Amino acid sequence: MTDKKKQDAILKILHYIQNGGDFKTAKKMFQEEFDQVDVAEITAAERELIKQGLNPADIQYLCNVHADVFKGNIKQNEENPDFAIPGHPVHTIKLENMVLKSLVNDALLPDLAKYEQGKDTLKKIRQELKDLATIDKHYRRKETSLFPIMNEYGITAPPEVMWGVDDDIRALIRDAQKAASQDKVNVDDLDETIKKACHEVLEMIFKEEEIMIPMIDEVASQEDWYNVKNEEKQIGYTLIREPMNWQPQLPKKSSPVDVKNLSSFFINFKEGALNLEQLNAIFDLLPFALTFIDENDKVAYFGGGAAIYPHSKNAIGNSVFSCHTAKSRPLIEKMFKQMHEGEFDKYEFHFTPHMMGRCLYLRYYAVHNQEGKYLGCLEVAQDVTDIRNWTSEKRTI
Repeated sequence: MTDKKKQDAILKILHYIQNGGDFKTAKKMFQEEFDQVDVAEITAAERELIKQGLNPADIQYLCNVHADVFKGNIKQNEENPDFAIPGHPVHTIKLENMVLKSLVNDALLPDLAKYEQGKDTLKKIRQELKDLATIDKHYRRKETSLFPIMNEYGITAPPEVMWGVDDDIRALIRDAQKAASQDKVNVDDLDETIKKACHEVLEMIFKEEEIMIPMIDEVASQEDWYNVKNEEKQIGYTLIREPMNWQPQLPKKSSPVDVKNLSSFFINFKEGALNLEQLNAIFDLLPFALTFIDENDKVAYFGGGAAIYPHSKNAIGNSVFSCHTAKSRPLIEKMFKQMHEGEFDKYEFHFTPHMMGRCLYLRYYAVHNQEGKYLGCLEVAQDVTDIRNWTSEKRTI
């Protein structure tokens, strides 16, 4: 069967599911067409669906059905031996997944069954759900450092879909926690919310290990993995201690324009001049998180001295739109379109993210040269929680 026929056959199955078809028939359709299928063929088909106009957010509900249909029929490629080395980002992901599977299968679900049999395991269930909620760190590391690698190499559909499913799982765990926290627990609600959350968590583990990681392995360089490793600490880990150090063999690079080599090179401004070493140090000291997106809407620079949002070097050069979920993308696209067209030059937002509990002040500035040409957008993110709490003046040291 040619690649085109394989993709058409997969698309036929996915369209059948999309139009409300049942799982049993979809599975039968698959078995009639294939013995095995490559991961890349599945994701190419999903990419084609999106290209044909299907909103990435709409395809999320298909994600688990796709995984179920193809489960057990995906070609098993030989795994990269680096992934077995403790400290490698993939080893860390799989270690967390092993602990998460044990939490679900060996603790949470058995304790739920005992509770339904009349045993007092509610306190344990609440703690286990609290532990399960730390999966947010696992997902945020994936979204921050791994998705940019996929987008960089043109693997755009899986991150779009998976990010939305991650958010759905976070919401399901919160629903389960809410059901377990009631003074008078509704057993049916508890059973439904916990089982649904656990099912989705286990499905995502399958997708990460059998679909996402093999795809990244086909394209990622050692430098890509090195960036992922270096960025882990900014978010932290899920239910494991900090892993061992790991460092790949990186090719030697010459750095003719490194700041240290040009520390005496001065840039003249309207009022005064700074050398590159001074300029770099000043940017790193600013109490903001800075991001510059160039005139082509590509991420060009991260800077500033504030750690507001986790970010990845792997995102540099990627579209700014790929750094946002499908849910938030329409707002971002509208904002950048208006800046390009000169309709607005500044946007301001302030809110308190649930996970941070701190008030953020975000500003977006359209950047132009002296002739008025659009050069890009500067994002300035600031934690203003303490500023908002000021109640008196401070005039002395």
